Amino acid sequence: MSNFYKRIKLFIWINGIASWIFYPLLKIKDFRSKKYPECYVKEISKPISVNLSNYFFNGSAYWKNFKNLKSDGLFFAEIPNATIISKGILLDSKNRVILESTIFQTEYLNRLNSNHLVFLKGFLPKKKGANVVSLLNKLDNNYFHWTLESLTRVLLIHEEPFFRDYNILIKDGALPFVKKSLKFLFNVPETNIITKTLGEKLEVKKALVVSFPHIRNVNTRMTNVYMPSVIKRLNELAHKRVNAAKLKFERLPKNFIISRKNAISRRILNEEKLIESLSYLNFEQVVLEELSFEEQVVLFVGAKKIISSHGAGITNIIYAHDPILIEIFPEERSIRDAYYFVQITGALEIEHHLFKHKTQNKKEDMVIGNTMIATFKKIFEASI
Repeated sequence: MSNFYKRIKLFIWINGIASWIFYPLLKIKDFRSKKYPECYVKEISKPISVNLSNYFFNGSAYWKNFKNLKSDGLFFAEIPNATIISKGILLDSKNRVILESTIFQTEYLNRLNSNHLVFLKGFLPKKKGANVVSLLNKLDNNYFHWTLESLTRVLLIHEEPFFRDYNILIKDGALPFVKKSLKFLFNVPETNIITKTLGEKLEVKKALVVSFPHIRNVNTRMTNVYMPSVIKRLNELAHKRVNAAKLKFERLPKNFIISRKNAISRRILNEEKLIESLSYLNFEQVVLEELSFEEQVVLFVGAKKIISSHGAGITNIIYAHDPILIEIFPEERSIRDAYYFVQITGALEIEHHLFKHKTQNKKEDMVIGNTMIATFKKIFEASI
């Protein structure tokens, strides 16, 4: 290991130790554990039930036994004279950490390794802002989490009369889908999107904290459980935007395999054979990263039959109308990961078949055999 990487590793270790030492000194304000006057409740707590009637999986999964789950309600709160540090840690004027800003859990707060910066923020380079909605958090660069936890929060406030008075704060150097999705779904102009680096502090007149529309606790075995009503609302908004813009990309297929040929894991190694076997159903290969955000939305709005190995691309099923989804899941992987897409298809009543499959290597690549291909055919032919 070079001296450079040794120094980086040492810095990360020291940073983590410093954050751990300062954690007991933090003052934390948790809007979920106590009612505060600045909180405006958008929706009170209600039961969460995931519809599994259109979900087909013969294996065992702990989340099939979830019962009596309730949301924490939906809310937003205006924080005057706030400061934002690290990757989204929001501090009020009394230097209290607003826990909702760190995905409402001390676990995610501590993962940022920045607790010491709460007390040392005076040494950080300063930026000034007016009114801000921060979408920064530990998971904001992941397409699934961006969609289910960032876009859904904007969804909760985009029709409020004050929404246009706020800028949206995102990661410096964010991937293209971040700005594209904000513009397409919520008409947020690029001039209303601002950034900050990890090492800067942003001081603002007002910060709007919007609740994450999911729960995660011992009753869910520390698995994220999302509100079906919010998933439906995002789906409806996407269809509204597509129709309003009269978007039609004729070259986009109705039946397709989400290809991971450019990825480093979970590839279908005999993908060409699979496509050839389904050619009579007009299946095509689609590489999502080669499409714009708008094209991906339109692709899934018009989709009829979809095959994909487990991966973030399936997140786009949240924009679909009524397709059949076949998901191929590496059997060595924790079944916990399969639950995220089940919640989307359950909320939208989409037919979803999950098949566990043995992988070929540590990268979870797979080869689909003739027996499984025949099963796929039967599923699709039954819908014709």
